[in-house]
Amino acid sequence: LRVDLNYFAERWRRAGIAALHVAAWHYWEPDATRDEYLRRLIAECHRHGILVYAWLEFPHVSEKFWQDHPEWREKTAILQDAHLDWRKLMNLADPDCFAAVAGELARLLKRFDWDGVNLAELYFESLEGYSNPARFTPMNDVVRREFQDRYGFDPLELFQQDSPRHFSGNPQGLRLFLDYRGDLVQRLQRAWMEELAKIRETLPHLGVVLTHVDDRFDQQLREKIGADAARTLLVAETFGFDFLVEDPATVWHLGPERYTELARAYIPIAPNPRRLAIDINIVERYQDVYPTKKQTGVELFQQLHLAARAFPRVAVYAEHSMHRPDIPLIPAALAT
Repeated sequence: LRVDLNYFAERWRRAGIAALHVAAWHYWEPDATRDEYLRRLIAECHRHGILVYAWLEFPHVSEKFWQDHPEWREKTAILQDAHLDWRKLMNLADPDCFAAVAGELARLLKRFDWDGVNLAELYFESLEGYSNPARFTPMNDVVRREFQDRYGFDPLELFQQDSPRHFSGNPQGLRLFLDYRGDLVQRLQRAWMEELAKIRETLPHLGVVLTHVDDRFDQQLREKIGADAARTLLVAETFGFDFLVEDPATVWHLGPERYTELARAYIPIAPNPRRLAIDINIVERYQDVYPTKKQTGVELFQQLHLAARAFPRVAVYAEHSMHRPDIPLIPAALAT
C-alpha cells in the first residue's frame, strides 16, 4: 500500500503488460485506505495504457464475508467448513447467499473504474477428488437436499465408512453424484455469467474473461473438480466473453511445447478462437523438474514465446513471482 505506483506502472508497461488482473476480494468491502490505493493504482495504470480487471475467485468471496456469514459456508464431505488452502468457500448454491454476493459484486464493479472482470476457477474442490473427503466439496445442506430429492439418498452416505452406500462399493451412486456435481458447476457458471451480463447493461465497456482450468490434457479433472471446459466455452461464447485456459498444476512439469498442443485442442471447439487466451503459472512446482523449480531464463522465454504464437493473448501468474532479471526480456520473448 506504500509503493510508488507510477514506478510500477511504468515497469509493467516496459515489460509488455497490457492488463493487470487485481485480486478484487481484498477490496470487496469499502475501506478508505484500500479504496484510495486501488483508485490510484487504476489511475496510474490507465495513464500508462494498462487495463485493470477485477479478478474474482468464487466461491471465495472475501475474508469478512466468510466471518460474517457462517451459515453460508461451504462444507466438505466430513462436514467441516471448506477453508481449503487460502480460499474460504461459500455456498453459492444457496439462493440467499447467491443474492447477497450478486448485490455486493454489482456495487464493487461500480465503485471503481474497472476495465473488466475475470471470473476465475468457479468449480469445486479438490484436485484429489472424492478420494480425499476432507477436501471434497460441495456437501452443504442445499446440495444434499436437492440431490436426495432427485436420486433418493443423501450424498453424504457416499463418504461414511459404515454406510452401505460408501463409494468404495457403490460406483453407480458415486457416478450419479459426480455427474450431478458437474451439472451444478455449469448452472453456477451460467448464473454468474448472466449476472455479469446484467451489470454490463449499465457498464457496457466492461470486458469479461473466464479463467478455466484445462481438462483436455488431464481429463481426470472433470471428475475431480467438476470442470468441463468444452461446455463452459460454448456458454461463454453466447455472452461474448473471453476464455482464459489455465494449465492445471498436474501438468506443470511438462515442457513449453504443451501450449502448442493446448491450442490444437481448443481451437477446433472454440466458436471464436480470437476469444481464447492462455494462463501461465510462474510458481514453485511441486514435481521433480529440471533445471529449476520455478520457470526462469530459457524455459520461461520458450513458454511465453510458444504461448504467444499459439494464443491471441497470454496471461502470467504473477508479475511478482518472476525473477527480476527475466522481466526486461519478456517483450522480446512474446514477439511472434
